[in-house]
Amino acid sequence: MDLNDWLTIAVPTIISIIGFVVTFVSLSKSFKNELNKQRMGVHIDKMSTIPYDILKLLDTMVQTGNQNQEITIQEINNLLNNIYAYGSEKAIQLAALMQKENYRNAKKPESMNRYKVMSLYILLATQIKYDVTGITISPEFWFQMRIKDYENNKEHFKTETNQLIKKLQMEADFLIK
Repeated sequence: MDLNDWLTIAVPTIISIIGFVVTFVSLSKSFKNELNKQRMGVHIDKMSTIPYDILKLLDTMVQTGNQNQEITIQEINNLLNNIYAYGSEKAIQLAALMQKENYRNAKKPESMNRYKVMSLYILLATQIKYDVTGITISPEFWFQMRIKDYENNKEHFKTETNQLIKKLQMEADFLIK
């Protein structure tokens, strides 16, 4: 065999091998991207209604003034299970801190800091909205919409909310200015 025969065999073989490797790498990346897309779809699907559910739960608790209603406890447990199963690390941190505060308040209701409790719920809804949609909004908008005497209590809400945001290293856009 001369050099021409070797080149005739080697060049197509090398091109075929390179083509196979490139195709394999491309298919692997495509498969991983599709898998990640499906995972995110499940995450978004499961978490998409959670901010609304949190706000609805907060409304129920504010209207009744009783956090220990049986249905409320079940709703909280369902929310916490969903958040833990599908939520981001920040959402889980907020939910854990919220529950820690709820447990502490159940033992000593007289020491409840309503500004902190409300800030936790609103920040949790805000964080999950950000996780699902990528939209950052200030929790102050909720306080302005729902708290009749917000302007009289703005500093309390601002202090508690901003402390939580800084403690948990959340998005700076969440800060109340």
